Amino acid sequence: MIFYATPLSSYSAKVRIALCVKGVDFEERLPPNGYRSVEYRALVPMGTLPAIEVDGWVLSESEVINEYLEQCYPAPAMLPLDPALRARVRFLSRFHDLYLEPRVRALFPLVKAPQRAQEQVAALRGDILSRLQQLDEWAQPQPYLLTTDISLADCGPLVTLPLALSVLAACGQPIELPCGLQAWQDNASRHPGVQRALSGWRTATQAWLQT
Repeated sequence: MIFYATPLSSYSAKVRIALCVKGVDFEERLPPNGYRSVEYRALVPMGTLPAIEVDGWVLSESEVINEYLEQCYPAPAMLPLDPALRARVRFLSRFHDLYLEPRVRALFPLVKAPQRAQEQVAALRGDILSRLQQLDEWAQPQPYLLTTDISLADCGPLVTLPLALSVLAACGQPIELPCGLQAWQDNASRHPGVQRALSGWRTATQAWLQT
């Protein structure tokens, strides 16, 4: 399996967690000439990250990739058997992708001081806090967000929550996680697969923030 990703990409990190937790053998490659390049779009027409290539065919979109990995590599399971709980895991995954991560991503252009409008930062900070409160209310850490073992619902937030803290601090308007989410993050971050998956991402993120 070829895994097209970059060290700084949040959605690449999300899929990398699933790959590492499941112990999938993969070769990670940078998009040829960058993810906006003609060469990369010849492989991945959407031009998005991440993507995987398996036996000559390519699949993109992080949640679709993670669902594919769950079907092809069912152990350890990252979706519960119970239909209702499985639906809740999928709901939290989509909540992350559609409502939480985009608000954090909207902060990226504001990190550089000359481009920073504090009222924009404050508005996004309020949106993020609201979404974190919702996540805190819906999650039932056991010790993972909804399950006793790590699930697909954990993959996105394990990247986006620490990123939100770092970016808002860099913008001069720091926040703290709700106690339940902080305890979840502290525990889930110690998972060996998560540590392996996020080591390079953490380094790249800190380097980006420092520059």
